[in-house]
Amino acid sequence: MTRADTIRSHVVERYVEPARHRGEAAFTVAARDVLRDLGYRGDQASEVCSALRVKKFLEEHDLEVEAKGPPSKQSTTTTFTYRLSGRREADDGRRALDAIRDLRGVGRETFAALGGGERWLRREREAFHAAAAETPGGPDRPR
Repeated sequence: MTRADTIRSHVVERYVEPARHRGEAAFTVAARDVLRDLGYRGDQASEVCSALRVKKFLEEHDLEVEAKGPPSKQSTTTTFTYRLSGRREADDGRRALDAIRDLRGVGRETFAALGGGERWLRREREAFHAAAAETPGGPDRPR
């Protein structure tokens, strides 16, 4: 795992997932806090700042970022405000709906072997009513 991967993994665990779990729309990460948490030196701030703005990281975690700090945006004083864009949740919902749609027709062969769904349902209802009629007090009385 590269140092950049370590930085991004830490930010995901410490900031991204907790914010997502709490339902927050945005959260802020300070480069100095990441440096401190990982035990890095101040001269490694540019590496931290670069790792936290890379497109791969933002897309992977469904984030939009705004960096504030000095013009270079490569300092211990740089802060990153991330917004959770919500595309990920929409994609998850779409995948769940697709999975449900994939189940359509899953029992087709079974019902065909039983003479069709309507015939099977009719037999089940008849069996239910026959059993209920045999119950003392009739089908409408509780046992």
